[in-house]
Amino acid sequence: MDITVSVRHFELDNEVREYAVKAAEDAFSEFRLRISSVNIVLDMQRNTITAHLDAAVKDHPVTAASQAFDNVYKAIDEVVAKASAQMRRYLDKKQDHKHTPSIGAATAQPETEAES
Repeated sequence: MDITVSVRHFELDNEVREYAVKAAEDAFSEFRLRISSVNIVLDMQRNTITAHLDAAVKDHPVTAASQAFDNVYKAIDEVVAKASAQMRRYLDKKQDHKHTPSIGAATAQPETEAES
């Protein structure tokens, strides 16, 4: 997983950059998705810090945005939490909760019972 952190309109020190990378790695490592890249963009406009996260997942691109006032860490935490919630919802939709057999398996059972 390739994680890129970029900044607009202000300078970012390595401590915050490493925090953003570690937060993304920790949040997305629990999912069994094929995440190829994660882009985090931090933007400052009039003392308001906005964080955008774009994750390239195999079948489902994830985009999340967060806005925090004068706190970079809060913006990073919120955007990572929103993106991980979106990935969790996607996995829940993708998973078969009913455990229903497939159409081929359902039609194969009556034939074996009829032969007995």
